[in-house]
Amino acid sequence: MLAPPFQYSYLYLMPDAVIEQVLRDAQNILWRNLPPTHSQSDEAVVRALRDIVRSARVKSVLERGSDTALVFVLRATNKVLADESQTPREIIARLWNILDEPELNRALGIPQNSRMKIGRKKPPAR
Repeated sequence: MLAPPFQYSYLYLMPDAVIEQVLRDAQNILWRNLPPTHSQSDEAVVRALRDIVRSARVKSVLERGSDTALVFVLRATNKVLADESQTPREIIARLWNILDEPELNRALGIPQNSRMKIGRKKPPAR
């Protein structure tokens, strides 16, 4: 199973830190399953993401937290994960659109080292 490294520390973090850690953990789960290291099934990835986003601590923080940009990202992530009509592959694709934004990485203090650099062609120069 893809357990995030800090899942038990959520209990001891302040609300903003919980949001940041959950988003980092979600990104890490997605990044760890990019080819060629794709070691988990899409179902296992979605299940791991649902486990961290749906934890009691995260739900509590979302209910009581301020409406910050990171809270909106986490709520969008939660909404995508709640959509049972999508296949795991479709859910993962939608999550990439949310969790692979340069602005989110900047907010989390993460250098842009995601799939945007992997396999995407540069647009032609004008």
